Amino acid sequence: MNKIQNWLQGYARLQVTGIHTERFISLMKAKEIMIWDLVPEQDGYSFNITRKHVRELAQIRRKTGTKIIVKEKHGLPYLLFRYRRRKFLLLGMLICICLVYYGSRFVWDIQVNGTTYYTEEEIRNRIEERYVTLGTSTNKIDCDELEEHLREDYPDISWISCELIGTQLNVVIKETLDGTETIASENLPQDLVAAKDGTIVEIITRNGTPVKRRGDPVQKGEVLISGTVYIYDDYDEVLETDYVTADGDVIAETEYNYNDSFDMQYYQKEYSGDSHKSWILHLYKMNIPIALPGAKPEHSDAIQETHMLRLGNTYILPIGITTVEAKEYVPVLCEYTEEEAQERMQNRIEQYLDDLREKDVEIMENHVTITVDASVCEASGSIVTWERIGYGQPIEVPE
Repeated sequence: MNKIQNWLQGYARLQVTGIHTERFISLMKAKEIMIWDLVPEQDGYSFNITRKHVRELAQIRRKTGTKIIVKEKHGLPYLLFRYRRRKFLLLGMLICICLVYYGSRFVWDIQVNGTTYYTEEEIRNRIEERYVTLGTSTNKIDCDELEEHLREDYPDISWISCELIGTQLNVVIKETLDGTETIASENLPQDLVAAKDGTIVEIITRNGTPVKRRGDPVQKGEVLISGTVYIYDDYDEVLETDYVTADGDVIAETEYNYNDSFDMQYYQKEYSGDSHKSWILHLYKMNIPIALPGAKPEHSDAIQETHMLRLGNTYILPIGITTVEAKEYVPVLCEYTEEEAQERMQNRIEQYLDDLREKDVEIMENHVTITVDASVCEASGSIVTWERIGYGQPIEVPE
């Protein structure tokens, strides 16, 4: 924001030289003249200063006997003065600035982070279709209301945060569908429930009333640790009922069914080196294709790069261009050997196991087998794991 303000006011890069340059800097500080990017040089200093303060330096220069050199000029006032005789150019620039300012009052980009089970594109499309379309005024967006809508649409998402930064809507979520983490709220009473089926191997209760014990089978949605706490008297009668935030660690033995396959025959791409370029010009909600003469290759891989007009990192405007390069290739039919097929399938299984380990899932047993015939390579079986399955579910507290 300071960069934009300085550009609108205009600023200059000055160099002060002489034998009393330190006194020159001290007098500027005494007069509360703001400077930035101060750099010491061999015979003085260079710094940036706003246009309105440049004239105040004449008196300081006379007192210190220094010399001031204007190295650079930046900003709107200097730009207008430079092109003062080109009225139509100035008018176009002013219109462009007004359009940029007007466009900065709307949302032109939606960023989703924290997804595991759901994809970022899935969440983003949901938001655009039902709640916030691109081009919606930032004044009409209620982040708290959007968070509530997304919680209703995705009950397996335990935590959602929506924030407007510039022309960007940032959505950060925390999922509990995989059951790898206990999510607790310090404000609302809740039960700790099972995210999936399994058999409990360890349960540690930090807050609340344990409902299940070690060795108990559980099904998805069952209460593991209750947030309802009963206080009894000496006659085992309920004196009082408290509602707390159930919290603890529940580790269960779970099972994943694994099925995967691929054909023994496949096409390998041999690139010819030729390519065909085209562009897509984005103007607000319009997409204008621009293509060079020539036919697009029959077989090609398209590589796209989109560059949108930005003011900083968060002020993204709906003006940009997408470059599309189609690289031509010739498909060549190939076939895996039995050893190559088994190695490829084993790598895919290991990647699947690594993805589970990244979610703090401990692999206990692997019962996946690989079979290869003339047409297909298949892998099927089960994987026994230990993982955390508890996540918080709010309790409806009676009045």
